[in-house]
Amino acid sequence: PITQHWLIPEGRRPKLYAAHPTMSLEEIRVGTQRAWDRFYGWRHVWARSSVVETVRARIAFVLISKLYRHMYANTGIATDSARVQRSTQWARWIGVACRRLFLGRPMPDLAVPGEPLEPAIN
Repeated sequence: PITQHWLIPEGRRPKLYAAHPTMSLEEIRVGTQRAWDRFYGWRHVWARSSVVETVRARIAFVLISKLYRHMYANTGIATDSARVQRSTQWARWIGVACRRLFLGRPMPDLAVPGEPLEPAIN
């Protein structure tokens, strides 16, 4: 069913458009792209990142915003496969950089709640 379009292989997905009473398809596409570009532009993302306190957290905020942008903004109904592949590659690179910001020091003595502790071997 068309309500589960994500389950259909990309090459076989139907391209459905609902006609807008006053705007052309190109006007909608350009306006949507402009909104995404503005919202996820460096200046706007950096301004929104002020909600966090440390520089490291702000960098993480910016990278995650860019990751989200590359994962979702370039994968609309009319997107060609080359654009999807480029977007996926950028998302991978940004994802690797983001992961490094979230890695912590190893905690070998950390235990899962509810599991018995094993005695330390010295």
